[in-house]
Amino acid sequence: MAILQLLRVSALPTLWSNVLAAYFIGGGNNLILLLFLLISTSSIYLGGMVLNDYFDADTDAVERPERPIPSGRISITTVFILGMCLVTFGVFIGFVCPFIGNCSDYEKRIAVGVVTLLFLFVISYDAFLKRMSIIGPFTMGACRMLCYLFVFFTAERAVLVSHVVLSIFVGAYVMCITMVSRFEAGSQKIQKYVGIALSCLILIDSVACLIFVGIISAALVVVLYPVAVLLRRFVSMT
Repeated sequence: MAILQLLRVSALPTLWSNVLAAYFIGGGNNLILLLFLLISTSSIYLGGMVLNDYFDADTDAVERPERPIPSGRISITTVFILGMCLVTFGVFIGFVCPFIGNCSDYEKRIAVGVVTLLFLFVISYDAFLKRMSIIGPFTMGACRMLCYLFVFFTAERAVLVSHVVLSIFVGAYVMCITMVSRFEAGSQKIQKYVGIALSCLILIDSVACLIFVGIISAALVVVLYPVAVLLRRFVSMT
C-alpha cells in the first residue's frame, strides 16, 4: 500500500493517452515501439512521483505525517533508490526507442535529446523547481509536452508543425491545471475538479486523434477515460 501511495498511479492513464495519441497521429505502425514508449514514459513518470516524496520528506513530516516516509512504512533510502532506478530505467529504454522506430538519423538525435531533457526536468522539478510559483507549473507542462514530442520524433520521419503545436497545447493545459491545483491546494472541492480536469486530458487526446487520424484511434484512446476514473476512485479509497 505504501508503494501505491508513492507511485500515485491515478494519473498514469492520462500519460498513456498522450503516448497513444502521439503514436497514432505520428503514423506509428510498430507495436514493439509502442510498448517501449509506454514503458519508458511510465517508468520516468513513476520514478518522478517516488522522488517527489523523497525530496518532500521534511515537509511531509510536518504537514502530511501519514505519507509513507514520515509514517515509517518505508525508509527514505529505499524511496531514493526506487525512484532513481525507475527514472534511470525509463531513460535507458527511451534511448533505445529511436532505434526501433521509423525516424531519420536527425530525428534519432533529437529524440535522445528530448528524453534527456525530460529526465533533467523531472529531477529538477522534484528537487527544487516545484517550490517556484510559476516555474514549477511551467516545468510540469513542459514534461507533458516533451512526452508528446519524444513520441513524435521517434515514430515518424517528418514531424509536422501542427504536431509541435499540439504538443505545446497539451503542455499548456497541464501547466494551467498545475497552477490551479497549487494555488487552491487547501480546497478539497477544487482538488476534485483538478482531478477531473486531468482525466479530461484523455478526451483531448481522443479528439486530436479524431481530427488527425480517424475514429478508430480516437476510440482506442478514449477507452482509457473510464480506466482513469476507476483508478482515481480506487486510489482515493486506499
